[in-house]
Amino acid sequence: MSAAEFLTPAGDPQVQGREATRAFLVTLRTVRTHGWKNEASLGAVEAVGRILNEVYADRGDFGLHAVGENVFLDDTRLKSDATGFGVFENFVTEINRRAVGSILVAGNLTRKDVTVLVDLLLRVDEAQATADPVTVLHALNDALERAGAPLSVGGVRSGEVMITETDSSDRKERAKKAFFKAVTVARAVLTSAHLNKRLNLRHAKRVVQNMVDLIMEEEFSLMGLTTLKDYDNYTFYHSVNVCIYSLALGKRLGMDRAQLCELGVAAMMHDMGKTKVPVEILRKQGRFTKEELDVMKRHPEMGVRELLRMKGLSSLAFKSMVAAFEHHLNFDPRLAGYPEVRKPFKPHVIGRIVAIADCFDAMTTKRCYTPRAMTRDKALAFMISQAGQKFDPVLVRIFANLVGVFPVGTTVRLKSGRIAVVTASAEDPSLCHLPKVKPVTNSQGIEGDFPEVELSVPGPDGQYPDEILVAVDEEDLGFDTSKYFR
Repeated sequence: MSAAEFLTPAGDPQVQGREATRAFLVTLRTVRTHGWKNEASLGAVEAVGRILNEVYADRGDFGLHAVGENVFLDDTRLKSDATGFGVFENFVTEINRRAVGSILVAGNLTRKDVTVLVDLLLRVDEAQATADPVTVLHALNDALERAGAPLSVGGVRSGEVMITETDSSDRKERAKKAFFKAVTVARAVLTSAHLNKRLNLRHAKRVVQNMVDLIMEEEFSLMGLTTLKDYDNYTFYHSVNVCIYSLALGKRLGMDRAQLCELGVAAMMHDMGKTKVPVEILRKQGRFTKEELDVMKRHPEMGVRELLRMKGLSSLAFKSMVAAFEHHLNFDPRLAGYPEVRKPFKPHVIGRIVAIADCFDAMTTKRCYTPRAMTRDKALAFMISQAGQKFDPVLVRIFANLVGVFPVGTTVRLKSGRIAVVTASAEDPSLCHLPKVKPVTNSQGIEGDFPEVELSVPGPDGQYPDEILVAVDEEDLGFDTSKYFR
């Protein structure tokens, strides 16, 4: 049976969420009791697929989350109806005992997709799920990816906190894994475009969904990884960094998970057109000739052409086209940007977000034609000076509050004489000049492993533990600050 055979009428999220929860619970229990050859099992699979497709048709990518004793459809907490007594509690129990707290849907489902997920869940060794939930979770997602199902699962939650991955070191490891997975996916998609192969954004969507979850939990674990640079793989790392900055900014704007997922994929694909720029131009050292610059300036429209070659154009593809086409247009349409347009217009919010993220990462990265990167604080100061002209004045100020006066990854000299690296912004915007830092030297300049310091938290005497005197260039000091985020 094809995905098209499932009905997909729009519906109320409360009704859809309750029906999806009930249908999934019934399917797990029916298949476990009667096996796969029973008509009741096949009917249950049909029902849950139909209902999940209803939700997908109405909302796009979505998640069904067991949080504590509650069940959520995306951010909507579901309320039990008269016939739903015990359904939520039993649903939470059934999936939690298998190390699962969320079921994430990223496309229309076939009967095979639903069967794969149910079968995988029923085969989970519950003893192992209790002892090593992270390994079980990763195994489930790897199996779903190999099966090509537009599904993934998330970890168990208690309240709003992940039980299986609450420790900061675990979050950093998850962030690193998500970052390098995203680099791999960006490389694969952009290489396919370079080779004129048909594009598929499914893998990009999955990796971005994982990054969205991380951004929603704690954005600085991912933000710190934007300091990781690779001179020979600039385009791929840049694509992922722009995705991270865009997601963090979108979160501050109040976007929900589905909107963030579309924004993140669009941001990751914004430089698609560069796959059609000759390598000798991309890697040229020094200034471009007028002819070479004209070729470079055509990459936004070439990116749209590549995305138009996708099979089955979707909302996700169209949002990616917006980011590809608009990320070098100016907020003020009267000012020259590129590509040239027949009638000037103000870019879409996705284009405006990606333009800010693209510019910030580009200016703070060393490239073949800009061998010395700008420090993060100077890049931010330049961007603020362009508010209302090159950049949306509201968005660029929100971005400034997001990254702080001293953005994550900035190398600074403290009043105590120590050199430190900014690892997170202060939670209170009024204390943005007092971020969290990791000292990398003592006051004599000797490098060592020192604990992080919350500059915004005063000690028992009411005095702040230290303060930043000035941002410094890590290249001048011979430091590689990225190693403190690896």
